[in-house]
Amino acid sequence: MEGLETMSLTPTSRQTIVVMILVILFLPLPAVAVTTDTSRQVSPAIIAPSLANLMSSTPQDERIPVVFQFPDGTTPELMKYLVERFGGEDIQVRHVFHIIPMVSAYAKRASINKLAVSGFITAVTLDTEARVTSVESQTPPIPMGNNKYVHPDVILGAIDLWNEGYNGTGTTVAVLDSGAWADHPDLKDRIIGFEDYVNGLSDLDPSDGIDAYDDNGHGTATAWLVAGSGEANGVFRGIAPGADLLIVKILDSDGTTDDSVIAQGVEFAVDQGVDVISLSVGGPWEDTSFKQPSIEACNAAVEEGVAVVVAAGNSGPAANTVNAPGVAEEVITVGASSGLEGVVAFSSRGPVIRTRTNPMGVFPKPDVVAPGYEVFSGRWKDASTYEYPVYNSSQFGSLYTRWSGTSAATPQVAGLVALLRNKHIGLPPLAAKAFLMAGATDLGQDSMAQGMGVANVSNASELITQTSRVVAVMAPLRYPTLPQGTNVFIVGEERQPQNVTVISTANFGTASINLAGNASQFVNVSTSSIDVAVGYTYFGINLDVPEDLPLSAIGYYDGNVTLVQGGKVLARMELELSITPFGGRLLVDMSHHSAEDPDDPSYYSYFKEYLRGQGVTTAWLGTPENTVLVDSDSLSDAEVFMIMDTEITYAETEIEAIHKFVEDGGTLVMLSEFYDDSTHTASFAIDSYNEILEPYGIQCERYGIGTGIGPDTGVVYGEGYGGIVENDTLTEGVHRLYILQGSTLRVDTSVADARGLFWIDSQKEHAIVATAQYGRGKVIVISDGSTLYDTTLYDAIKADADNLRLLRNLAAYIVPAVPRIYDVRLEAGHIGETANLTAFIFDEDLDSVRIVVGTPNGSSFEVTPTATLGYKFATSFTLESAGFYNISILATDEEGNVRVFQKTLLIPVRAVDDVFITTVVDSLLIVVVVGIAYVLMIKFRAKRPRKRGGEPEWEIPVTDGGTPPEIV
Repeated sequence: MEGLETMSLTPTSRQTIVVMILVILFLPLPAVAVTTDTSRQVSPAIIAPSLANLMSSTPQDERIPVVFQFPDGTTPELMKYLVERFGGEDIQVRHVFHIIPMVSAYAKRASINKLAVSGFITAVTLDTEARVTSVESQTPPIPMGNNKYVHPDVILGAIDLWNEGYNGTGTTVAVLDSGAWADHPDLKDRIIGFEDYVNGLSDLDPSDGIDAYDDNGHGTATAWLVAGSGEANGVFRGIAPGADLLIVKILDSDGTTDDSVIAQGVEFAVDQGVDVISLSVGGPWEDTSFKQPSIEACNAAVEEGVAVVVAAGNSGPAANTVNAPGVAEEVITVGASSGLEGVVAFSSRGPVIRTRTNPMGVFPKPDVVAPGYEVFSGRWKDASTYEYPVYNSSQFGSLYTRWSGTSAATPQVAGLVALLRNKHIGLPPLAAKAFLMAGATDLGQDSMAQGMGVANVSNASELITQTSRVVAVMAPLRYPTLPQGTNVFIVGEERQPQNVTVISTANFGTASINLAGNASQFVNVSTSSIDVAVGYTYFGINLDVPEDLPLSAIGYYDGNVTLVQGGKVLARMELELSITPFGGRLLVDMSHHSAEDPDDPSYYSYFKEYLRGQGVTTAWLGTPENTVLVDSDSLSDAEVFMIMDTEITYAETEIEAIHKFVEDGGTLVMLSEFYDDSTHTASFAIDSYNEILEPYGIQCERYGIGTGIGPDTGVVYGEGYGGIVENDTLTEGVHRLYILQGSTLRVDTSVADARGLFWIDSQKEHAIVATAQYGRGKVIVISDGSTLYDTTLYDAIKADADNLRLLRNLAAYIVPAVPRIYDVRLEAGHIGETANLTAFIFDEDLDSVRIVVGTPNGSSFEVTPTATLGYKFATSFTLESAGFYNISILATDEEGNVRVFQKTLLIPVRAVDDVFITTVVDSLLIVVVVGIAYVLMIKFRAKRPRKRGGEPEWEIPVTDGGTPPEIV
């Protein structure tokens, strides 16, 4: 876009604008000015709900940051005129956009309502806050083991293009961030312009040097990763050291900004003619029908020929956590990896689910990943040493740091795009994205975590040359994906459809969609062919594993989906899934957590994924706000009960129920937490823990471990650090453990076959991992709950510790020996008819199944089930009455392990005689008809002239000056 003169308007847009101008011209001035009466109803489709909620609690004289949205094609001049004319002095215009039809402003409630009812705007939204997408760095507290640092230029293939003579020369990358320290030796000759949207200190004249500054440190680190020259260290450089940098300051000193300011920076970069925009900033995204300025601006920038690279965010490892504007379809969304080892826990995951904005559906994101864990980068001299610790100060002073986040990964990919556009002149943003995705290095992880893999510019460049810039890419790389993952229970599952995105740089025409491999029998696609055109094309896919599969169906399945035209495969997507038996239900005690420190299962998604691979599901017992008593009823649905870092004391009856649960064959998993030796206090309910563990010969000691030399850092224990690891299936392959904040265990081996498996000392006095056998059940205790945390796992990997292996072993170890009951289902008809009862029971050597039915009248009887498929047990009985039926199942295997399962099912009164229902309904209808007739009679009489006059109307007396009480 060269300016306003070149804006093209559709016929509809022209008509809209003409009508708006005519209305303004012919309305009398008082009507245009609008009175202060805002009683006219505001359409809920105009004011976004988040803004409406804020307005309800904001004083009338206080301004709110908002964005007014206009019809497509509305000129900036007209938008500005309308906002100022209707808002008056109550509105302070911040920016009038020209690449998107929006105006950002500070406005009072009355002005917002005036514009909302004016008929000239399409929406008004809250200008939401966005932040940097880095995570707090940690100075490595211990040696990095065998993990020697490898700079991203090697991992991403940048060195190959450098060796060919392409280093980004002739390209310009706009870094939208907190600024940049222009005096950094590695940035001195790279910055060609500086625009400041925070303090207004701009400098766009490079002839006398650029007066760019940074008051946070984030911007310097990101800018260096794009084009740092490496002059001051002689070893490490940015990805495109020959590229020019346009520094656009959109973040304040705290690393925050408004969403509209991001859009403003994007618009400025487009106007300056940059080739690439790097955005290591983001904010929460809501799936609403209201448009977000940063997303719209990024999409508009791509349409103008600028490649936009955006951080996915650091809200992982949960699914559906990609930030805005990273959710935008056209941008290159970047997650963070730990080199080529895997995706780091904090990196945000897809998919992106849109139900109200186009394109609608479930879509894959991120697109690629790049190194984002402890990455070497340039440092602003006054940056926080906590967020950006000084690296190798004896040699480099304070010029460098190592930091983490998708913020660090994003500028690297922006540098890759600069390299591609340097070598392949005129390469469009769509092609740059498609080829980076096609050439990425697969990490073998879920596509909603890694995208297509780690970006590799050397591979991408080679593909561009080989294909003459013609490529089609299908995403996701593999299916099925998060949030459910690749494991499916044999009892059957049908998943929500999601979209496969086809990105193409050419018009291929009609291509058929072919499915192959044994996994394809469980996969459906929405169409047999699609028209592949330049840009984005979609088709639907879903997983449908039917019920009643035999046990022989358990196993691994693979295959592929290919896009084929004329016998040529244009693109391919792999199919990989595993059908598993039911391994049990792990019930997590959330009732005894404090609301301030919940530690819910979202903290340990990797462990949950390992559990899923063993067929184990996860459920919660209550919440800190809605507690549930631990008793035989609440534990009857579970095969495994987990207590992790709970702070609330357990009642004696609860402890007795837990003991009975283990004795009857259940698995108890307990994870303790930190004991502070200096204050002699525990961060968990240590006394209750020891009461629970007393029969098992294991006790939590008042002895703290962990707490490394820096904030949020831990310590390694085990072999090579003075400890001993016993030989056991739980500790197989586990030699060292990284402990963040924990305590130790005392083990009495004379009780309940108790064993210490991982000792911190050679005298075997203090254990981290211990187990016991009790009755028919087992107990597993780990003395630091943070060993489960996703955020701890990559610190452990870098420390050459085996936390991840312990979790994998634990997931397999906790599967109980007793039969596992997945579900009990009752299909009921009318009273007097047959009810069908089905139980799904899994065990490798199941011997017998007994089912007892307790009726609402207090009697009970036993029914004999019929076994099919190896896990499905069906029977039937006659319904005698409505009410609660108590189903008791006793499943026994050949080793004598017994599983007792109880479930109460309600047969509603709807199953009574139809004649009775008809009679009741008819009676109620008669009452309604009589009531209506009575009301009409009263109204008719009320309209007749009064025969008596002069009497005052009857009123309810009000003695307090308020409104009369309601008549009820």
